[in-house]
Amino acid sequence: MGRKNKLSIVFDFIRKGSSLYAACKKAGMTTREFYLLLARAPHLKEDFQLALADYADQCTDDIRDLAHLLQSGDIDNSTAKLLIETQKWLAQKACPETFSGFNGDEAQPSEIVVKFV
Repeated sequence: MGRKNKLSIVFDFIRKGSSLYAACKKAGMTTREFYLLLARAPHLKEDFQLALADYADQCTDDIRDLAHLLQSGDIDNSTAKLLIETQKWLAQKACPETFSGFNGDEAQPSEIVVKFV
């Protein structure tokens, strides 16, 4: 299996929610090898960031699904709050620049606020 194929596997698993460690393990490489490949091929950093952003987007979709479950009464407030906070944390870890704010003179992103009654 070539390096490019291994990286594609890593990126696919990251999109599905695997940690970098788990994705590398499934692709048959170490995280050290992954970072060395990224250092040698800077254009792949964008692919890595896009995979992380795709996962963060999935987290926001999961938050929407949880909100619908809460509205329909299928889950209680405390469960919904825990699950939503978990999804927000995962999204922030995957894509911190999008979910934590911007530096410099750029505009701040809107904050998602969920009120529990």
